[in-house]
Amino acid sequence: MRQSSLTLAALAARLASADVQLLTSVEQFNSLDEEHHGFPQQTFRSSSIIAPVFQVNAWDQSLTEDSPPYIFIGSVYGHEGAGPMILDGKDLSLVYADQQYRNAYHSQAQTINGTQYLTFWEGSHSRGHANGYCHVVDEQYNLKYNVTAVGLDGALADMHEMQITHDDTVIFTTYLNIPWNCTQWGGSEDGLLMDSGFQEVDPATNELLFDWSASHWFDVNDTHARYSPGFGVTDTSGLDFFHINSVQKTRAGDYLVSSRHLGLLTLISHDDGRPLWTLGGDHSQFEDLSDGRATDFTWQHDARFIDADETTITMFDNHGEHTGACGDTPCLSRGLEIKIDTVAMTAELVHEYFHPQHVDAGAMGGVQKLPNGNVMTAWGWSPGFVEYTADGRVAMDVQRGRLGVDNTPDMFAYRVTRGHWTGRPTWPPSIGVDVTPLGTAANATVYLSWNGATDVARWGLFVGDDPATIQDMDNYRGVVDKQGFETVAFLGADARGQYVACAALDKDDQVLGASLVWDLATGQPVVVQSNIASVKSVAQAASDSSWGLPSIGICLVAVAGSFVAVAWYCYTRRRRSAGGDVQGEYKPVASDA
Repeated sequence: MRQSSLTLAALAARLASADVQLLTSVEQFNSLDEEHHGFPQQTFRSSSIIAPVFQVNAWDQSLTEDSPPYIFIGSVYGHEGAGPMILDGKDLSLVYADQQYRNAYHSQAQTINGTQYLTFWEGSHSRGHANGYCHVVDEQYNLKYNVTAVGLDGALADMHEMQITHDDTVIFTTYLNIPWNCTQWGGSEDGLLMDSGFQEVDPATNELLFDWSASHWFDVNDTHARYSPGFGVTDTSGLDFFHINSVQKTRAGDYLVSSRHLGLLTLISHDDGRPLWTLGGDHSQFEDLSDGRATDFTWQHDARFIDADETTITMFDNHGEHTGACGDTPCLSRGLEIKIDTVAMTAELVHEYFHPQHVDAGAMGGVQKLPNGNVMTAWGWSPGFVEYTADGRVAMDVQRGRLGVDNTPDMFAYRVTRGHWTGRPTWPPSIGVDVTPLGTAANATVYLSWNGATDVARWGLFVGDDPATIQDMDNYRGVVDKQGFETVAFLGADARGQYVACAALDKDDQVLGASLVWDLATGQPVVVQSNIASVKSVAQAASDSSWGLPSIGICLVAVAGSFVAVAWYCYTRRRRSAGGDVQGEYKPVASDA
């Protein structure tokens, strides 16, 4: 690993030509937040996708370069919809988004039968729980499996959990109102209890393999939730006494469960559903060897065994109500790693990770231990994510929304994970064009993107007078390196032709996909496939003396100041031109014209 630290100014120089997704001025970020009603965002010319604009408080790229390359988030975009989102871990530019849903949570890359899939939950939510579906999508973004709850009187899969197990099954949380005598809390005798639990289902057949409910095993009187509207109690929704929010299947087949409203973790037997042990809460069975700091978690989320012998657990400790004294350490939310011994029945603090901005997360949150030892944390209602090194240094501190203010509905970072992914969409690359006064390629600007494609290294451009023959090599004008989600190419004053098309190229200049043909006179697509099957590589063109100079230039922004100035300039430029970004080095190939 390189030891040199990459400053934000250097990062500015590297990313000035990419999508406008990074800011380092909190004031400017907050201004965008207000302008977009709590959802800082950017739009594009070649796509209807809406992408977030991030505030980067700190980022030492030398500390994240060995982390898995993609970042996965389930996101809501205000009134513009919701869906899974994949970011490039090198620059936080958008790789993929599907924004057709009402709500989406915890998208991530998971494996079934040796094949990697993108998984996410989508549906509708109410106070503290939800009803929806667990989607499993292949590398072409085709829906492979759609899983939901079985036999729960119309209740569907809840949003808190969707895990693929080592048995290639799907586990998700469930919520269901059941009749309950609520007089002990001041309610009616024929009231309701919001029971929660989980199901394990075979995704291929939707066969129910295991079903568990908290009310069968835990005393409702131990809840830290209150019988009040503030905890979701209405005439049609009961007290959520347990509030399950994560489940993990162990190698032995048992289930590690987190209960927010009891403030505990429990291991559930796969034989009969009984609790095998309880960690934390009012009746913890473990001796805390760290003066209470290993077991004083409350309102926690995302509990996971992370080692082969299943004795080390990570979780996100919201550290909410009913938290005891914290000694010299502030009682703040934290990422938490603890070591347990189920023979000696002891628990010990290993690491705790506090937010560098000293914020709390009243709800949601997640922790992921990465293969390189780094730790990725999501901060729930404090909408951002922070990556730490194994020894606790802040490697990356990023905001998706404002911190330190009242929560904006649907603005959150529930879980944020890193992982590997290969996306090969079946839809073609997209183009947007600026119509020129002459309606030709002269001085035209072309915007290029391909939502979900991960292997694109550069773009090949074709410009000609006949859309039916646009793929002819006589029309090939050159290549431009892919930058961010949307790449911008500026065609020079000597460019000729009314129609344009592009080919997405991999690192070896092989064609991955080709766009429709676009009319530079109307700014609209022509219903003609470009049929571009090959291009002349940069290396071939350089050694081919029969090819001359191309007619494509490239639009560049000079980095003359701080990253703040560059990013803000790019953002305001995008707004004036209704989209597009400024892109990097142009590699010419020849033309015999």
